[in-house]
Amino acid sequence: MIKRILAVIISFLLYPGMGAQPAAFAAKSPEKLKCSAVIISDTHMETNNPARFIRMGSTLRGVAAAEQTPDAVCFTGDCTMNGQELEWFDFYGFTSRYLRDSRVIVSYGNHDFGNTDNHETYEKLRKTCIENYNYFCGDNTEGVYHSHIINGYRFIALGSEDNAPDTVEVITDSQIEWLKGELKKSSEDGLPAIVLNHNLIYGRNGDRSTFSFNQTSNNDALDDALQSCETKVIYFCGHSHFGVNDGSVSTDGNVTYVNLPSAGNTGNYRAQGEYADSGIGVYLEIYEDSMLLRFRNFAKGRFLDGFDNIAIDL
Repeated sequence: MIKRILAVIISFLLYPGMGAQPAAFAAKSPEKLKCSAVIISDTHMETNNPARFIRMGSTLRGVAAAEQTPDAVCFTGDCTMNGQELEWFDFYGFTSRYLRDSRVIVSYGNHDFGNTDNHETYEKLRKTCIENYNYFCGDNTEGVYHSHIINGYRFIALGSEDNAPDTVEVITDSQIEWLKGELKKSSEDGLPAIVLNHNLIYGRNGDRSTFSFNQTSNNDALDDALQSCETKVIYFCGHSHFGVNDGSVSTDGNVTYVNLPSAGNTGNYRAQGEYADSGIGVYLEIYEDSMLLRFRNFAKGRFLDGFDNIAIDL
């Protein structure tokens, strides 16, 4: 507890959070809302980069402006720049400060594992990832992939099981089988599943999903597992620093594929103006008969026109 309190105190030094409060936001139908979540990617917290502290603080300050506290706030990897202990300390200082009443769920990206193809580095930083997540989030996860029930809905975090060349994510057959089991549980419950991962699925997440450095090692098996679910699935990923445009969301069968921009970087690719800015994530609203995806710049306190009411029927 002392470490967590200290992390929050340090976050005030890194980002005082002065000035006008970001605009409040609300669900479309708050009285009918079953579950809500904010999903953010690629914050890239870095110890020697003050701009990242400002972007992280302003983004989460904007998340905290929700009129109804999100049930979960999820991060789809590259939370840190180098996977260093101090970077995780700063990252969780901000989440502990602003997300006290939301469940924080983290999946890990190549930068969290050192952004290298070295196995020894992976093993060391994997342990750092898990230990910090369990300590700051009060969890007991044992590996890089884990599942959580929020208001009855299953949030499934995937993760690379090794470092590989060209930032390719290593997803083994064992993880695929585990994922199938989790999705089957959602099917049996008759409820949608939310899957969080860092890397893109080939051909599913916009034109950058065809680039080699955005891939997973078990791409077809991963996609087949998602497609096998008999209820709706939303697959959230990041990694590409792909701005918000017509390739950000696609649907095939029961699966909707969403690629998030980097919340920690400005100038995201394949987009212009506010659609390429930092601070962007998705506000997910789950209702009895539908889900809504609403892209929002949390740092600037506004939804993005044309991407603020993407409906998925259940």
